[in-house]
Amino acid sequence: MELSKYVGRTPRDYEGETTVERVASHRRWDVDVERRGDCSHCGAELELRERHLLVTLTGRSGNDGERHYLCGQSCLDEWFTG
Repeated sequence: MELSKYVGRTPRDYEGETTVERVASHRRWDVDVERRGDCSHCGAELELRERHLLVTLTGRSGNDGERHYLCGQSCLDEWFTG
């Protein structure tokens, strides 16, 4: 599935008013600091300088622009379908 096809869908365990605003391949590179994050689906630790997916959610009261990092396409699929 193309990443754009997730736009407007609601991830599992979220209310129907929370939807995906954007999904993109992502790398975050900082000169001085190695940034890390956890995959929102499987919990694996990600080095954000390595390629991963960034999902931005919108519509949830007070949390517009909520950002989630995911390992890749398989974690993204499972995050929606379980």
